[in-house]
Amino acid sequence: MTDRTDHTTQPFTYNINSACPSDIIAVTVKGCGQPKEVIDMYQKIQSFARLHHKDKLLLNVVDLKLHYSGSDILKVTKVIEQILPHFCVARVVSLADFKSDLIDLFSHNTSLKLKSFHDEHHAIEWLTSA
Repeated sequence: MTDRTDHTTQPFTYNINSACPSDIIAVTVKGCGQPKEVIDMYQKIQSFARLHHKDKLLLNVVDLKLHYSGSDILKVTKVIEQILPHFCVARVVSLADFKSDLIDLFSHNTSLKLKSFHDEHHAIEWLTSA
C-alpha cells in the first residue's frame, strides 16, 4: 500500500535528534513549510547545535513541501547562511523536488556548505568526510 499523503495540507512539523554519528544533528521535517516556519526551525537547530557542540546537519525533507517562491528561497537561504555560518548541511530530498536544485544553486553562491542527496546513506557519508 502506498502512502499518498498530500504534504501541502499537512502542518509543518520537525524532529531534532542527536543520535546520529559523532558531530551530526539529524532533523526530519514534514508538512507544508512557510518561510518564517523554516527560519524558526533553523534557529532552534542552531540553539540545539550550540548546546550539543555539533556542526553538521542531516536534514530529511523528503516529506516537506516548501510553500514559497523562488525569491523566497533566496531570502531563506541568506538567513540560513547567517544562522549556520560554519555548518555542513546535507539535505535528503525527494527526486521530484525541483526547489532543491534552486536551494543548491543559491547556497553554492554563499558561504553555506549545503548539498542535496536522494538517500540518507550518501548524505551521512558526505557529512562524515566534510
